[in-house]
Parts: sequence; C-alpha cells; structure tokens
Amino acid sequence: MSLPFGKGVIRYSKKRNGRRRLHYDHVGINQNAPGPDKIFNGADDDGSGTVAVLGIAEALAKAPKRPKRSILFVWHCGEEKGLWGSEYFNKFPTVDIKQVVAQLNIDMIGRSKKEGNTEPRDKDLTGENGIYVIGKDMMSSTLGSVVDGANKGYLNLAYDTRYDDPKDTNRFFFRSDHFNYAVNGIPVAFWFDGVHVDYHGAGDHPDKIDYQKMEKVTRTIMVTMLKLADLKDRPKVDKQLPPELTQR
Repeated sequence: MSLPFGKGVIRYSKKRNGRRRLHYDHVGINQNAPGPDKIFNGADDDGSGTVAVLGIAEALAKAPKRPKRSILFVWHCGEEKGLWGSEYFNKFPTVDIKQVVAQLNIDMIGRSKKEGNTEPRDKDLTGENGIYVIGKDMMSSTLGSVVDGANKGYLNLAYDTRYDDPKDTNRFFFRSDHFNYAVNGIPVAFWFDGVHVDYHGAGDHPDKIDYQKMEKVTRTIMVTMLKLADLKDRPKVDKQLPPELTQR
C-alpha cells in the first residue's frame, strides 16, 4: 500500500506580517473558568502531541530512505468531546483499516515534575526522563517488544506502565484516541506525561513545557515507528483486551 503525503490537512488563515499561521484549538474559551484567564491554550494537552506528530512527519518526509510500510499521520479532532475524530476515522477510514498494523498515540508529552515540586496535583506527573506508556503489551507481544526494544536501544527513557491495570480508577485507556483503534482490533501504544496542576485548565501555557523532554519522547516514538514499519511481518495480535477495557 502506498500513500501520498497529505496536503491541506488544516486550512491556513490569512497572511499576517508576511507569515502564514495555523490555528488548532484545544477546548477554546471557557467563560466559567476561575480567574481572569478564560482561554484554554492546551500547550501540553495536546499541543505537545500535535506538534510531535507534525515534527515526525516532517523528519520522515526529508529522510532519504523510505520505510517498508506506509506511515499514516492522523490528527483527530473532538477528542475532548468524546473521541469523536478517532471514532469517525475507524468507521470511515481513508485506507483499508485492516491494513493498519498498529496505532501510536501521542497525547501530552510536554510536562515534567521537577525536583522539589510539592504541588499535590503534580504528584503523578512524570519526571524529566520519564513517560507513561499505556497499552503496548495489551494486545500484541510483538508491539510491546518493539516499543521496549526501540527505547532501550536509543535514549532509554523511564517507561511507566502502571496505567495498564484494567482496574485503575483513572481509566486513561478509555480517555484518548487510541481506544477506538484498540476496540477495532488494532494494537496500540499511548505515550502520556501524566495529569498535572494545569490539566484541563487555563494555565496550560507553552512556557511551562519541558521542550527537552518533549524532544526526547518524540524522537523515541519516531524510532519506534520506523522499527514497526520495517518489520518483516505485521505485529501479531496474540492477546485479548480485558473485558473491562472494551466498553467506555
């Protein structure tokens, strides 16, 4: 299967100061938000993941060598409204959905818990070299091995899989776009930095992003993606999702 690079994914606005600008919303404006700031910028959630996908796409477009499999870059809209975009794509895919061997989801990778941070709402935020990875071992032992092997052979980030527990009360497995692929039988892996004080708030600003961490996670995901794309055989789906994880 051969796919052309997408064009016009998001329509650009009019030129300002000689530059073309793109606008991609988080949840927009909340007039009921406490304090004077009513604009939810969503720098981490999910500006970080959105830009990471764009950066990987740009890097691969410039690479002299093409992967053995096509890689499809998808930006899902309406995630905060109920995973609308990923649900729609799985119902009306632009490619044969049976040919999709895995889905890698990047949703919040830009924040770090710094040393000395005592903010209670940051207690589960990952550190400068850590990131949660959810779902990599749930459906395919092949995918889990590739995700772990790519990381250990590259930057060796501290992967935390605690949220794979089907009884976890946070239910993060249900709360991002990988879910609709998983229930469609496609193995998934989801990178996530953790909930923090600015999660779903007006304080999620770009100046709070740990750009070094974001780059490390993005590069590691790109390496993982390329290893998956170059596998001789598609990852085997040799596990079933726990029943608790099949219904939202």
